[in-house]
Amino acid sequence: MKKRIISIIFILGLIVLPFCRELWAEDAEIKASIGSDKIGLDDTLNFTITVKGIPITTQPDLSHVTDFRVTGSSHSERYSIINGVMSRSVDFTFFLTPTKLGTLNIPPVSYTYNGKEYKTQSFKVEVVKGSVASPNSRQQGNPVSPFDVDEDFFSSPFMRRSQQQQEQVDVKVVTEISKRKAIKGEQLIARVLLYSRNRVRNVSMVSNASFPGFWQEWYPTDQTIEGKTQNVDGKLYQVYEIRKAGLFPTQTGPVTIPALQFDIVVISGGFFPEARTVSRSTNPVSVSVSELPNQASGLPVGRFTFDVSTDKKQIDINDILSVKVKITGNGNVKGISAPIFQAGDLFKVYPPKVSNNMGYQENGVTGTLVSEIPVAFNKPGNITFPALEFSFFDPTKSSIVSLRSAPFTISVTGVKENQGSASTVMSSDIIKEGEDIDFIKKGNIYDQEKNFSSGGLFILLVLLPFIVVLGIAFKKYVFDKYIIESDLFKKHKLLNTTIKRLKSINDFGEVSPILEFYLNKKTGIGLAEINNQNIDQLLEKSGVGNDDIKSFIRIKSQSDSSRFSPDKSLTGASNETVIEEVTRVIDILKRIDGKIK
Repeated sequence: MKKRIISIIFILGLIVLPFCRELWAEDAEIKASIGSDKIGLDDTLNFTITVKGIPITTQPDLSHVTDFRVTGSSHSERYSIINGVMSRSVDFTFFLTPTKLGTLNIPPVSYTYNGKEYKTQSFKVEVVKGSVASPNSRQQGNPVSPFDVDEDFFSSPFMRRSQQQQEQVDVKVVTEISKRKAIKGEQLIARVLLYSRNRVRNVSMVSNASFPGFWQEWYPTDQTIEGKTQNVDGKLYQVYEIRKAGLFPTQTGPVTIPALQFDIVVISGGFFPEARTVSRSTNPVSVSVSELPNQASGLPVGRFTFDVSTDKKQIDINDILSVKVKITGNGNVKGISAPIFQAGDLFKVYPPKVSNNMGYQENGVTGTLVSEIPVAFNKPGNITFPALEFSFFDPTKSSIVSLRSAPFTISVTGVKENQGSASTVMSSDIIKEGEDIDFIKKGNIYDQEKNFSSGGLFILLVLLPFIVVLGIAFKKYVFDKYIIESDLFKKHKLLNTTIKRLKSINDFGEVSPILEFYLNKKTGIGLAEINNQNIDQLLEKSGVGNDDIKSFIRIKSQSDSSRFSPDKSLTGASNETVIEEVTRVIDILKRIDGKIK
């Protein structure tokens, strides 16, 4: 009985203890530590922040740390009682991966409590190539393999060589530019090449793909990327072109293409191959951009062809003539304006209908601009249209090139309809769908011997306009405004479209781009920011179950890896397995679609 009473008192003491402020009287403190001041580019750095005497409940903000990326985190709490005073400390451990080589900085982390700001110290970390971790070491935060047992077999020379091979990762990314000197507006071709001596499963671009000082046109990413073998300093690498863009400088002087960072999943060799994610950055590339000659100021830069044509040589004065102006070439066609005819006493020119089509060729971005100009005539006769001129600056010749079309003559016949004779049109011009309707001709009235108005067809014809108007009004003011614009409709439409695309794939490598498109449209996250880490954080934040998150990321990663596989399939899996994986990811999408925001 006595022991029971003591136990009850002890338990009550533990319950009351946290509420006694006197017992918590301790000085507030925040400090930090790092696992090492020298790591490899392939290593992970443990950065721990210890908080004492501050009731902090959320993780400290590390968004200002730019030289490292946070790849994971954990926290733990410790309690102690010294001389009747209870002390509580919280350890926030972050797993950081370096973004580049050199001496990198971890700035102080601050937290304000009771009007006072507390700061940690700053750290300098030397980052070298490769890895400085020993082959037998395990990075903190990574799961321990079930094969980590103390056996003689695993300490044999054979296994040590295998483990050393497993740690060897030889990959790098390089930005190549077609020219280091260019003229403002001239097209440059930027290629990002991946050199690897390891098997590549997936490549994700994690940096911003927007370059200040350039107008850019990114090439579409191929579903399957073919590698080429290249000898570099006596070593054989597989070289992949993972990104390509046409760049057009918009300012003069030295303009820099910044370093681009990629997360690369590689399969390291050894007795037990494993997937590893390494971060690599391209080299920044500087381009010297000069101004155009004064006489070429404002002209497009590139090489173009110019053509003016019409499909008619003779036309009625009451009809509309369509004149087509076509400009094709290698350069930024989106920034070009086609010349138009100046209206006069003989004809009137209406605003043109302009279309732009871009093409992606090996030697650069090409495009075609088509301008269709509607022309209405005021008088009959043979009317000659003057030549049009299009000028551009050719950087290959360093000169201005002027192209002129041939003049052409149109025979205009007939009598111009009097606007006053139109039955429903006021004395004004009506422009509809690119055509000029100056008049509406009166139709002849025929004698009607039968009483047509008493028939059922007449009633149907009378009601039909009202039915059509009612349907149009419903579509415009109800369906288009409320139903089709509703979040529920858009969500179901995106989900149904994604499922339909997944069911119609030709090879497993198409799954990953479809899932990236879905996440981009669903959440607004940029395509360049979609990687496994961000997907994991997004789905976990949305309340998606851990099993669905792991399956979703696994299937997407396998799809990415099949793009680099020669057989374009699920790494040796059967067609039935591919179908099962596609069915599985469809089921996951149906479960998680309503949770993702």
